[in-house]
Amino acid sequence: MCLVDTKSFLFTSKLIKHMEINKQLFEDVLAGKLKGTFVLRNGTKLDSSLLKRNEHFVERPYGFECNNDCNYYGNGLSYIIGAREFDIIDFIPDTDTKENELTIEIPDNKVVDWEESKKQNKIVLKDKQLTYRDICRKLFNNEAFYYIKPDGSLGSAFVNGYTPTCGKTEHQLKCILAKNQLANVAVYLNDGWKPTMSTNDFGYFIFRNENYNNFWINACDDYMYDSNVLFKSKELAQQAIEILGEETIKLALEPLGI
Repeated sequence: MCLVDTKSFLFTSKLIKHMEINKQLFEDVLAGKLKGTFVLRNGTKLDSSLLKRNEHFVERPYGFECNNDCNYYGNGLSYIIGAREFDIIDFIPDTDTKENELTIEIPDNKVVDWEESKKQNKIVLKDKQLTYRDICRKLFNNEAFYYIKPDGSLGSAFVNGYTPTCGKTEHQLKCILAKNQLANVAVYLNDGWKPTMSTNDFGYFIFRNENYNNFWINACDDYMYDSNVLFKSKELAQQAIEILGEETIKLALEPLGI
């Protein structure tokens, strides 16, 4: 923990590093809770009073009075694909600095523990909880990523890569879709069957033997196979392979997250 004595100084939450650009920031500015300056990647600075809401663009709801052609998503990325120089990369809040104010730098992986700070009359920093959005922001880093379309096909984009249907690679999503197909086939073929602990009826699963370059079907002896698609019988598992074909089964069985 990092402690900063606040008895002699008034602590302000102003950060020395870049302020995170997100939907809440835009909404606070529009609500009049925050004032300051938006900074674009090309160095252009825009006063927060110019920010406006685009009523007709649900996915890119923000823009500026001085530029009707450049609309923004909630993460500050410009709608103009291929023109990343118009992205918003920082927001500098207006502050009334006084002599008795103390500005401290908060590391990216820390946040203020306000409850403990109040108890101890000191500023207490704690580890910042890593979120799925944080991971996506670092993983994609404004690079192209892939996503699953409603029809099951794959597309690529540069913005809004925070939904569960987005992935770092095209192959990753193909494997997920194949596994979902295998699961759907299993639900149909099993016809309501589920593995049960009381009768030691754990079913069967398909795996690929790399040494022989073919598929094997084994009986489960416990729930240790939770990540596999389970079948009531060996015959039903073999039928699933015939229904989907070996290429789809191979994708469904490949490990993910590596």
